[in-house]
Amino acid sequence: MLLTPTQIKYLVAINRLGCETSVRSADIAEALEVTKPTVHSMLVSLARLELIKKEKYSCIELTGRGRWFAELYANGFSAISLLLNSRLRIPVSTAGEGALAILSCLGPEELSLRFSRGAAEPVNDEAFPPQRLP
Repeated sequence: MLLTPTQIKYLVAINRLGCETSVRSADIAEALEVTKPTVHSMLVSLARLELIKKEKYSCIELTGRGRWFAELYANGFSAISLLLNSRLRIPVSTAGEGALAILSCLGPEELSLRFSRGAAEPVNDEAFPPQRLP
């Protein structure tokens, strides 16, 4: 299952905001600086994929599957955006968008292989030796 960059962004945000509890859709809208209707549309999409469950009063909780994906994506996001920013000197916001785009191309097996350690660095860091810019 491949997720879009926006779906990944929402999963990671829900994971960070809710961690071990549920989170309100208004909190997601505030954190991502989007409208509540925009959040609602994405939550419907994530619920169809069985990554979240929406409770009464706009409370959202990650499913077990959703938590697994959210943690992998959070680890991948940290690793890739750090690589793009620190080694390639790409601005932070652009590096974050690039990280989301890269993650959206990786399936569950690739995600698990690369980012299940919980480290904020790629598994095979030797593939990315420090480079001097000209």
